[in-house]
Amino acid sequence: MKYSKDDILEIIISSYNFQTEFDPVVIKGMELNYKTTIFEWRDICDLIEPKKLAKVYHECFNLKTPITELEHLFIDEDKSTLSDFCEYISKHGEKQKIEPIKLLGQNCQTASIFRTLKQNLKEKGADISQLKPSTEINPFFLKYGSLLFEEVNRIAPGTMSEFEYKTNKLSRIGRNTMLIGFFAGIGIWWISSFNWYLFLPMVIGIVMFKIGDKRQPEKININGFKNFRELIYGMENKIKKAST
Repeated sequence: MKYSKDDILEIIISSYNFQTEFDPVVIKGMELNYKTTIFEWRDICDLIEPKKLAKVYHECFNLKTPITELEHLFIDEDKSTLSDFCEYISKHGEKQKIEPIKLLGQNCQTASIFRTLKQNLKEKGADISQLKPSTEINPFFLKYGSLLFEEVNRIAPGTMSEFEYKTNKLSRIGRNTMLIGFFAGIGIWWISSFNWYLFLPMVIGIVMFKIGDKRQPEKININGFKNFRELIYGMENKIKKAST
């Protein structure tokens, strides 16, 4: 099976939406489309340098073509566009084929999708021993977010595309205290003599942030999915739409 050009663009846009919620360095409010250059894409999403990025996507889509072809496309980043990249991946990348499983004498696509997803996650190092259709999405996502996002959208592009995330209050206060303490300490040190207590607020902020980071976030919403059953149904719908 082949990816369509639109599949690849959908994966890129979903990845951008994911990053804007969880990576403060990524530029928010931007539009990625076929005319976006590779340079603009890398700049907006704070992506790694061209050759390393080529290696990531060469492995991600199991390309059999020479990696130098993809490297050249990324290195020529002022002229190459997302259209060029999407077309290349759709031409040479292979989408994982999912055959329905026989259950009670009937073909079951959802069971096959769930089994495939579990196997892919396991191969990438995730603990799937307790993973069932009724398993809640959010706790698993908080532990294996990037991995789950990547595997879901490789199987069914665009399934995970909308994200809402807000850290808990203690974590936010800690982060702000840390930043204020750091810049205040530098400023006072610049005009006066150094004293270790100048950075005490920053240390307190770091401790608060670390404690808060271990607590449940104030809000997390992954495409409205509450459990893996709903996620698998969402993946199945995307696969059906792509085949029509």
